[in-house]
Amino acid sequence: MGVHGLTTYLREHKSILSHTLQLPHNLQSDSITSPGGDERITVVLDGWSFIYEVVHCADLPWVYGGEYPQLSRVIRQIVDAWIEVGMDLHFVFDGPYPTLKFPTLVSRITQNYVRNGLLFFRTSATARATPRFLHETAMLPPLSYGVCVETLVQLASGAHEGKLHVHIADEEGDPYAVALAGRLNAYVAGRDSDFVVLNAEGYKGYIPLDEMIWTLSQTQPAGWDGEGSIYSVSTEADLDDDGGFKPARTARSRKKRPAAHQRSGQGIIPPVDAPGPDAQLALTFSVYNPATLAAHLEIPVSVLPLLGALVGNDFTGSSDAGAAEVRTSRRANLQRLFFERQLTLGQRIGRVANTLSGLLAAAFGQGATSSKKRGKKQIGSVMELIDAAVTALLLRPLDTFATGEKEAIVERVVEATLQYAIPKPSENGTEGADETTHGVLQWVSDACPLHDVETCPLFISLSRLVPPPSDDALGENTVPAKTVEDPYEIVRAAYITAYRQGQFDPHILDAVQSATVWPRHFLEDPDKECVERSIGRPIRRWMYAILDASVGLPEPPEPEDVEGDGEDSDEDELVDVVEDSDDDVDPLARLRGALKELDESDEEESADQQVSSSVVSTSTALTTSSPKTVTEYVRRGTRLAPEEVPVTRLAELLREHDLECPVYPQTSLPLPPPLWREDLRRKLLLLALESDHPSVAALPDDRIMAVLAVRFIVHRMHLRAQESPGVKERQLERWTQTEARAFLASTSSFIQHEPTADAATEPVRIVERHVQLVAQVSAALEALEQLSHALLLYPRIPSPASFFSGTRFHALLNEMPGVQGAGEVDEEVWRACLEGLENAYTALPQRRGKKEKKARAAEAAAAIPAKGSGKKGAGAKGGMFGLLADAEA
Repeated sequence: MGVHGLTTYLREHKSILSHTLQLPHNLQSDSITSPGGDERITVVLDGWSFIYEVVHCADLPWVYGGEYPQLSRVIRQIVDAWIEVGMDLHFVFDGPYPTLKFPTLVSRITQNYVRNGLLFFRTSATARATPRFLHETAMLPPLSYGVCVETLVQLASGAHEGKLHVHIADEEGDPYAVALAGRLNAYVAGRDSDFVVLNAEGYKGYIPLDEMIWTLSQTQPAGWDGEGSIYSVSTEADLDDDGGFKPARTARSRKKRPAAHQRSGQGIIPPVDAPGPDAQLALTFSVYNPATLAAHLEIPVSVLPLLGALVGNDFTGSSDAGAAEVRTSRRANLQRLFFERQLTLGQRIGRVANTLSGLLAAAFGQGATSSKKRGKKQIGSVMELIDAAVTALLLRPLDTFATGEKEAIVERVVEATLQYAIPKPSENGTEGADETTHGVLQWVSDACPLHDVETCPLFISLSRLVPPPSDDALGENTVPAKTVEDPYEIVRAAYITAYRQGQFDPHILDAVQSATVWPRHFLEDPDKECVERSIGRPIRRWMYAILDASVGLPEPPEPEDVEGDGEDSDEDELVDVVEDSDDDVDPLARLRGALKELDESDEEESADQQVSSSVVSTSTALTTSSPKTVTEYVRRGTRLAPEEVPVTRLAELLREHDLECPVYPQTSLPLPPPLWREDLRRKLLLLALESDHPSVAALPDDRIMAVLAVRFIVHRMHLRAQESPGVKERQLERWTQTEARAFLASTSSFIQHEPTADAATEPVRIVERHVQLVAQVSAALEALEQLSHALLLYPRIPSPASFFSGTRFHALLNEMPGVQGAGEVDEEVWRACLEGLENAYTALPQRRGKKEKKARAAEAAAAIPAKGSGKKGAGAKGGMFGLLADAEA
């Protein structure tokens, strides 16, 4: 992630580009820089980098579907240790994906999930169970984000209130994190080299998470003289004999050094077993400052974003030439156009830095000659600098490029550079912004801590159905939804509040902003239909309808065959005819004139009939525009492909289930679902999951999500089997009652603080069917969580993901001895899983042992002659000889 090769470049020049800090401050040594006094320091953490680093350092088993109870415990352990040594933490998570990053997302998902899953299922069971194979094909469990955010929010509102804060960025999280760090005079910690390219006033530098080192030291007892240590020197005079000689000391005569004098943690995970009350926990880490990097590369700090775009980042496209999105000339790999293949990543950074430095020196250097003056005139703006840099870096001559090809390359570099832009807060919103105490941030507006209302991307994206504000409201830094009784403004305010509190999945807004959805893929059978299509899509269909009725989804693009384009193309064709025959007269001139008159008359009639131009245009758009669609990026075979999903109107879905939509009292218009009463929203959730039954509705809120997931999967697999009764694969997809009970037992809250594998001595066997079951469960829970967020039912109806243990689920399915929890399902919960689905469950055929097969074969052979003449010894022949004996009789 970040600038290609910059992480390696920083490590190679670590001694020049970084300095080291240590916490707490009372352990500072002379060679380590102090952050300043005994005050606490503020650190802004990249949320996704934190998740990946925790999963990597904890080495949690991923192949079983995720160990979310252990993940939550490790997160609590790390946060507790960071705050204990003197950190105030601000976690920042990414918002909706920008469209410029789509090619990179397709490449990453294809490589890390689709291809790794294909490799897993094409490898033998013995080879894929080895630790090395599992490490090389590791995937992030799909529910890790929700569990991490839920754990952090609980800590921020509980034990660490005031010292821990959770932020959800409006769009890309990196600029948001650096802007926030600038406001707080803080550092930024993560695993993304973009943080050493981004810069803001007050930003103190970038801390790589993988360079954090925990040490646990203990004050030595008073009776220990330091013998046995390589740093100890004996100066006692009584050791000398009368002749001034020192007696020889062997290794046996020396006192042994106490064991475990100093210990280190496992990455960012601190050591847990303190040797005693005198133990001292310390954290050492490196800090990289953008100003230091810019000085080393001899370019201004403000040019670092341009360097990152030219070298290559997440916004310049993927390096995978096989991706469908980068096959065109416009999406060609910029690195192949700028750098020769033999150049290393560090050499590429040096080449770009030297090019920029030379261009700036030639344009703005002192004592410039006439040629330098011409250079200075050519580079009078940032666009001219980008154009000159691209021209200097291109390997091919300019005359070998097609028309507009170079301009397209410059445009891509400009777009990638703009992603690093950090807008300055408005002057009205920054008054008193520097008044921060231990990381307490003063928000710029009610909607956003960094933007005012008019410029907040989140506020703008949720205002599609809200009428424009009046002139009196312009310039105010408050959300109008709190004072104006408009249902869409109330929904917008409620969504913003839930979003800022971490109770609204930010990737729900992908459908609102770009009409796309990126489900979190995981390990699944590549020869079967993608679970995100078969399980997740029917649930997301309800979410699309709710979002369209609440905040509005983007309108589909206009078709290419519009009237204006058609006229232009006709004119071009007529010009060609006129050029071929100058004597001919245009035969369509009268027809075109009549059409223009008809259009003018139609416009006059429509203008006379209008009551309000805005109302008419809105109604026309609703009636004439094509239906809205959402593009889902799901696996299709062995690749990730976009699929358009039509958005069904909420009124049609409610009509199918005989549910009436409440109306707003003042306008008698349908009320958006997030504003319904809580019991009606809960009922709508049950209807969407085909589970509106009394036993399900009577369940407590903390148990209903797991039941809904099981019921929906069982119901979907049963319907698929009925649709294809002759297909054996569809019949085998159906769930058994044992499998459903195992899932419910693996999500019970009583196992939250227990080890994930009770039978730790025996590894859990990986079965392909069990892997597919976990994929179905993960897809259902993810879609359910997003639907509950769209209905504003979270956190009243929590997700069971934080209690789910994939290892326990697999162990229960394998019927391993010693695994607690088998059969520990409440009768009330199991009754809810059975109501209406008695015939939906199936019983898989049991595998017969060798002895059982031989016994059944012997019984069948003995039964054949018994139907014949009944001669003695006929039953002893058996097989084909018995059939011949019956034929002779």
